[in-house]
Amino acid sequence: MYEHGNEYVGSVFVLPETRCFELRTTVEGESSIITGTISQQLAARFAEGAADPIDPRQVALQPRRVEVVTREIHERHRAPRKVFCLSRLYDFETQGQGSPAPAMA
Repeated sequence: MYEHGNEYVGSVFVLPETRCFELRTTVEGESSIITGTISQQLAARFAEGAADPIDPRQVALQPRRVEVVTREIHERHRAPRKVFCLSRLYDFETQGQGSPAPAMA
């Protein structure tokens, strides 16, 4: 099994109840649809009682920059397959990382 992460920009549709996602993006100049599951950490942020919740309805309103982990699974006597996992939504990360830049007058 091989695993690597890729960044994409596109329209993301999420179903938090089933932990599934669909990403409509462009890969090597061609439009593509990537489907898969949502990571456990990201799924926790879609819950209503989360400390820093994300509203799933707001995710699909505009194109987003996301990270998708791709696992290439090679099984004996079977064709290789790829499994995708949405691990990060960059637009919804907490802004508390680092200090703000001083304002120029």
